[in-house]
Amino acid sequence: MRRLFGVSRLGRYLDAAPDDAHLPCAQTAHRHGFALLSIVADVERLPLRDRSVELAYVHDGLHHIERPYAGLAEMMRVAAAAVSVTEPARAAVTRAAAAVGIAKQVEEAGNVVERLSFDAVVGAVRAAGFEVTLAERYAMFYRHEPGTAMRTLSKRPFFPLARAAIGIGNLAFGGRGNKLTVQGVRRGP
Repeated sequence: MRRLFGVSRLGRYLDAAPDDAHLPCAQTAHRHGFALLSIVADVERLPLRDRSVELAYVHDGLHHIERPYAGLAEMMRVAAAAVSVTEPARAAVTRAAAAVGIAKQVEEAGNVVERLSFDAVVGAVRAAGFEVTLAERYAMFYRHEPGTAMRTLSKRPFFPLARAAIGIGNLAFGGRGNKLTVQGVRRGP
């Protein structure tokens, strides 16, 4: 079984033992044949040596912290082979959604939602010595608790149609989308 390393800074998991098998990330890793070593740590000061993990990955985590680019820099420091970032992007559509109350500027906990700059993330990944292999923006709307419309569109026969509509929308407007994904691989020493 391959081993992964995961860091969780999410408050709802802090009262769980670091390697508890009930953590969603541990369940997903196990389902895919990985053993997950999980710790609770500050992403701005990871207790790991330089280039000590193969892949550093974040999905919707950096925008919850005060200094997301410091967290990104720390991820790249510990990544030996690759880094993958998927986060909310600064976007006009999000500013408009926030103005009418659809998107949040400040979370219930009081922290500001720090949406990331696409160009800044791409530049940081390159500056850290990674070759950017994928960098794109796309449009996405979701709530943590899906409503009736989303639950309906996620079922047959609607799901293939909804997925195709989203794909067409992202072809047309994704470059200005509210999500970003950037992947980079380290070439050479």
